[in-house]
Amino acid sequence: MNAHFLRTGILLTLASATLASAAPAPKPGAAGRLAAIVKEMKSPDREVRLKAVGKLVHFEGGQEQALPVLTNLREAMRDSEGDIRAVACTAMGNFHEKAKDIIPDFVRLLRDPDKEVRQCSARALGRVGADAKSALPDMARATKDEDAVVRVVTHAAMIRVGAPVAEHLPAILKGLEDTLPLVRYKSAHCLEPLGVVAAPGVLKLGALLTDEDEKVRHYSARALARLEEVARPALPALKAAREMETVAANRGLMDGAIRKLTP
Repeated sequence: MNAHFLRTGILLTLASATLASAAPAPKPGAAGRLAAIVKEMKSPDREVRLKAVGKLVHFEGGQEQALPVLTNLREAMRDSEGDIRAVACTAMGNFHEKAKDIIPDFVRLLRDPDKEVRQCSARALGRVGADAKSALPDMARATKDEDAVVRVVTHAAMIRVGAPVAEHLPAILKGLEDTLPLVRYKSAHCLEPLGVVAAPGVLKLGALLTDEDEKVRHYSARALARLEEVARPALPALKAAREMETVAANRGLMDGAIRKLTP
C-alpha cells in the first residue's frame, strides 16, 4: 500500500476517534434522571438531598414526566431539614391538581415550625386550586400566622382555591405598602397568578417600580409582565421607571413588560 494513503488512513482513524470521544454523551432519559434523583434524595448528605429535590421543582422535560416520583417527593416533605421540606412543597405544588391527594400533607405543614415551610405549603395549596377547598378552614387559620409573609401568601392562595376575593385581596394590597421589603415583594409576587383579580393592585405595582429595594422593583415588574393586559394602566409608570433603573436584570424585566403592555 502506498505510504501516503496509509498515513492518511491512520490520521482519519485517529481524527474519528478523537471526535467520538469529544462528542457529549447522550442525556439519560426521564426514567434515568428520575432514578438518579431518587437515589440522591435518600442521601445522608443534606446538600445532596436539597439539590435533588430542587431538580423536581421544574423537572427537565416537564412535570408530567416526574409523576412517578410523587411518593418520594411526599417523603421529602417530612425531611428533618426545613429547607428541604419547603422546596419539596414547592415542587409538589407545581403538579397542580395532580397533587390533590397530598392536601393533608400541605395542611399539616401549615403548622410547621419553619416559616418558609408554612409559606411554601400555603402557596402549594393555591396551585392545587379548587380541589383544595377542603383545606380552606386550615388556610383561614394560617392568615393569622405570626409571620407576615405566611399571612399574605395564604390570602393569595385562598383566592386561587376559590375563597371570596373581597375577603382576601385587601390583605395583599396592604402588603404592597408594608415597611419590610420582603413583605412588599412577596405581596407583588402573590398578584402574579391572579389575573383580572389583581387589577386593583396594578397602579400600586407601578408605584413600586421605583422602590428603594431592587427585589421589590424586580417582582413588581415581573408581576406586571405576567398580568399582561390587566397591567396596561401601569405602562406609563413602567416607561418612567425603566429610564431610572440601574439593575440590568430589572431593566430587562421592564423592557419585556413594556413590550407586552404596549398596544
